[in-house]
Amino acid sequence: MPSKRIAVATRLSGLIALVALGACQTASIEDTLGSATTDDLTVDDLRAFCPRPVLRDGTAILRTYTKNNEDNPDEVVYQATITDVTRTCKYRDGFLLMTVAAAGRVVNGPKGVAGDLVLPVRVAIKQGANVPYSQLGNVPVAVAPGAGATQFIYKDEQVVVPDSNPRSMQVFVGFDEGPYDTP
Repeated sequence: MPSKRIAVATRLSGLIALVALGACQTASIEDTLGSATTDDLTVDDLRAFCPRPVLRDGTAILRTYTKNNEDNPDEVVYQATITDVTRTCKYRDGFLLMTVAAAGRVVNGPKGVAGDLVLPVRVAIKQGANVPYSQLGNVPVAVAPGAGATQFIYKDEQVVVPDSNPRSMQVFVGFDEGPYDTP
């Protein structure tokens, strides 16, 4: 029996040490969530469902070519790629407020030159057959001479939709080359 008590005591002392270390954490809500404060964040926000954004097929990569040379790999001017998407959600007064962000990079192709680019990025929310939100934004990117990959981040902080059934929402992010029949 003494060895069993020692094993229990050892496990208990290890658990107490872990709890003590956890209590020493200095991270605050502001450190963890950026500029959010306890006034901005509610218990409902922490427990609520937040739809995940996804890249729609064919919208993660945008290539430009020299004039009249589409699909010729030797004539690529630049290639932009969205590599990651994320979101944050808040619920207020019957509405879901989202910030949707996309990160990516631009690389010059064989015909690439340094300069300023504007990348068209769309955030859209689909709920069944309805599209309660669709917004086209632009990401300015400055490609430096001889640069390997130039990083970019696009953020849409204006997403507001009724929170009637957030679990049925699909959030799409991706490049949109047009034609533009929605804003």
